[in-house]
Amino acid sequence: MNALNLDAGNLSGRFPVSDEAGWRTLVDKALKGADFDKALTKVTRDGLKIQPLYTQTSDAQARPSRAVTGPWTFAQRVDHPHDHEAAAMALADLEGGADGLVLVGLGGVGARGFGSRSLKLADRIDGVVPEFVRIRIDAGAQAPALAAAVAELAARRGDDDAVLHVDFAFDPLAAHLATGAAVPSREGLGAALKAFADFGFGGTSITGDGRVVHDAGGTPAQELAYVLSALVEGLRAGSAAGLHMADLSGRALAILSADADIFPGIAKVRAMRLLWGRVLEASGLPDAPLRIEAETAWRMMSRVDPYVNLLRATAAVSAAGLGGADGITVLPHTLALGLPDGFARRVARNIQNVLVGESNLHRVADPAGGSGYMEAMTRDLAEAAWKLFQQIEAEGGAIASCTADSFPQKVAQARAALEKDIARRKEPITGVSEFPNIAEKAPDVLMPAPKDAATGPLPAMRLAAPFEVLRDKADAANERPTAFLAAIGNVPDFNARAMFAANALAAGGIAAKAGEGGTDAAGIASAARQAGSPLAVICSSDALYADHAVAVATALKSAGIREVWLAGRGGDQETALKEAGVSRFIFAGCDILEMLGAAHAAFGK
Repeated sequence: MNALNLDAGNLSGRFPVSDEAGWRTLVDKALKGADFDKALTKVTRDGLKIQPLYTQTSDAQARPSRAVTGPWTFAQRVDHPHDHEAAAMALADLEGGADGLVLVGLGGVGARGFGSRSLKLADRIDGVVPEFVRIRIDAGAQAPALAAAVAELAARRGDDDAVLHVDFAFDPLAAHLATGAAVPSREGLGAALKAFADFGFGGTSITGDGRVVHDAGGTPAQELAYVLSALVEGLRAGSAAGLHMADLSGRALAILSADADIFPGIAKVRAMRLLWGRVLEASGLPDAPLRIEAETAWRMMSRVDPYVNLLRATAAVSAAGLGGADGITVLPHTLALGLPDGFARRVARNIQNVLVGESNLHRVADPAGGSGYMEAMTRDLAEAAWKLFQQIEAEGGAIASCTADSFPQKVAQARAALEKDIARRKEPITGVSEFPNIAEKAPDVLMPAPKDAATGPLPAMRLAAPFEVLRDKADAANERPTAFLAAIGNVPDFNARAMFAANALAAGGIAAKAGEGGTDAAGIASAARQAGSPLAVICSSDALYADHAVAVATALKSAGIREVWLAGRGGDQETALKEAGVSRFIFAGCDILEMLGAAHAAFGK
């Protein structure tokens, strides 16, 4: 046997050494004069530029991550309005792998229409051994009373408060912005923090709850800036109430939303720690760990095709976990429909069980460290958030800026831009605006979702909601509205645009029936008339449009079709097509929500 030649397997030595400058020369040649930034870079909602290529970072330093080695806390919501049912669900969650509970009250930022109205914690967490379970309170203005109830229950049981990990999670400004609760004062916040400190729990106290910003359509930098400013408000309020800043800074909690965009999600968690470290440094305070709790984003949840929410949640948990979150809560996939049942809660738990127990996402500290892309994104996001934070501080701090409507206006502008992109499908929603299933059957829930509760200056949104309104209209009809696809030519000629039109219409709950094709305008119009639909969409290739679209449109209008549309842009024929009766052109990038509204109007809906 010949000796193994190890050098022969060294593939890297067979290629010339390349650098970024050489790569850029080749790219410019391929672009043939096109603008590099327009062709290859992307700008985020915060105005941050994402380059097409990043090199490895050689000087990256280790960044702080989870305070405790090992898996993050798996938290589950305790949100059933009836205490005994809530207790049974909490025990099932703990037996199924969760080691954290979120006590949800109706006034909480994350209530989503459910939660406890009472303070009977003995019934609500009956059977829970608090020494082994981390508890976070999500009750808005009710949080101080709920914390007192936890302390009373612990005293009755003889528990040692110091070993009970109870996170106060009291951000009264977030509650005001989300629900319209009373405008908080720094004095009131300080008194609540002082009372919580007297209980002696081992958890966190000062809190910045970024969910209120993300729920309302805010950008990642806006979310981080708000959280940072709320934490600083907590430091000031607690200090004024007689608490030591160094103690408070070591008991800080940031609550962030995690959505399905994985890399920005990783960067957001990492940037939060950078920002907190900068605040401590600027304040002359010693380094202290920041506890970061992530919750899968409410605004990405959909009522229609809710099983896609499982995929979104998996991506979100991956991002938060890889970014270094200390605890993660997964919203069950049916929450937008109503109160989730045991199956939905079990699947939510098992997303985390799989990602930790089988995928081992927790085993590497800061796995994004050293990546040129992730280091740049983290740094740029932190810098953008810091600038916004400084603006908030210049306006007197979080309470002053938010109650003066300065910061909420910035979030409202971000929301409007996001809604525009949703309407034009620049931000597609799988199962909703893309690839909808209008024949789906909704899964069961324990209680239907209540009507929208009172909202404040930053009302929560769900990206899918405008489409769901249209789907509801179509589902409520005695017979589902069905458009006729006036196909021209053979299947290869019209299939692509027919599928595009059918999917676009289905996003509003409207079915589509395709014609057989051909080039006989009179025959196509006759088939449309027999279909009995008031809406016909002409579908074919550009070449056949040039020869036949005007004639087909004229024939359709002569056959009494109320609305004649064309899949694609009008191009050079636009004027002639409009004169022939085409009232709308549907194409990638058009305002699909406006188009669907017009389609429903054609059916009299």
